[in-house]
Amino acid sequence: MRIAALVSSLTVAVVLSGCGVVRQDVTRSNTDHLSFSQNADAVAIQEQANALNLMADQLVRRSTVRGAVTGAAVTCGLAALSVGSAQSCVVGAAAGGVAGAAVGRAKGEREVAQRVELVSANALVRSIRGMNGQMSAIELSLPELLAEQDAELADLQIRRATRAVTQKEYENGVRSIRESRATIAEALTLTIEQTEVASRNMTVAMQQGQLGLDWHLNAANQLGREAHSARSTISPIGPLSFVQDERVALNAAPRSGELR
Repeated sequence: MRIAALVSSLTVAVVLSGCGVVRQDVTRSNTDHLSFSQNADAVAIQEQANALNLMADQLVRRSTVRGAVTGAAVTCGLAALSVGSAQSCVVGAAAGGVAGAAVGRAKGEREVAQRVELVSANALVRSIRGMNGQMSAIELSLPELLAEQDAELADLQIRRATRAVTQKEYENGVRSIRESRATIAEALTLTIEQTEVASRNMTVAMQQGQLGLDWHLNAANQLGREAHSARSTISPIGPLSFVQDERVALNAAPRSGELR
């Protein structure tokens, strides 16, 4: 009878002990899950922002006016070419026999107009489409990441106040979020600057005689506005100066009638 009672007691103790371990593991999993998810999402969005920045750099290069051109651009002179004068120069070049006396007026106009293409419109379209896709991905995922980070910051503050984490762990968590936001913000800032450069390049090409870049210019400007809008949603995280005050408050003597 004693043996049976002892076995029964040990069984209950083991079961209760096992339940305690399971609850502890679940609690730790719950507290660590948000941080793990936030870190994984942050890395993914940082890569998206960096990819967008690389595409913007490519757009700048593709929108840069070529150093050597032929045809009407040389005949009329780049300085003399403008959106208003380009067509008259093309017509005059064709009519005056610059494209060759044997070439008909219509064919001559087409050939000379083609030579005035200072940047590749098709290449610009490819860059802009790639940037549009990347920008859409960032606009979709960035708000969710920022919300997760805000929740993580609030959780860190609670755990720090209740001493569930050390001061060092708290500072490392806040620093990780701050660096993540700074990296994404920097990539978006560079993208904004590069779209502005690309827009200026396209404006120069249009002033020097290239036609048909209106859509490309508007699309580049729109990308810059979208990057700026995404950048404005990233709130910076200030210094941890308030942590010291919090520590003092935790260690202060209790007020009259207050339990510690």
